[in-house]
Amino acid sequence: MKKPDNVTDFAATLPYPTNVGAPAFTVPDVLKHKKERGITATHYFETKFDELKEEYFKLVKLAEDTQLVYTATYSFLPIVGKVYSLYLNNEKLFLSIIEPNRWPQMTFKGSFKFTSDNTWEKIEESSD
Repeated sequence: MKKPDNVTDFAATLPYPTNVGAPAFTVPDVLKHKKERGITATHYFETKFDELKEEYFKLVKLAEDTQLVYTATYSFLPIVGKVYSLYLNNEKLFLSIIEPNRWPQMTFKGSFKFTSDNTWEKIEESSD
């Protein structure tokens, strides 16, 4: 004798309700996992974008500093790793090995380090 589809001897083992009084049948929220992963992926892209943007601004600053020093006058061959001082005198920039504390009458524009890739990194002055 065949039983109707909604009648079973093992109702508790079925993954779906078998009568009106059974617990509600809920479909798992499959999209929830996609949303969580999507949020994680979006966070990754935003973080990576912010890192790239920061790196871009550092590169622009390095290019501006390098251009500033290369427009200055100097009569020596810079040594990689050494720090030089940039001064302004009579509307002209010049680079010197003389430190700013030893030449107070000149307008000091900043200290720059010559790097192995021929760029000039500005050395931030410490405020001790």
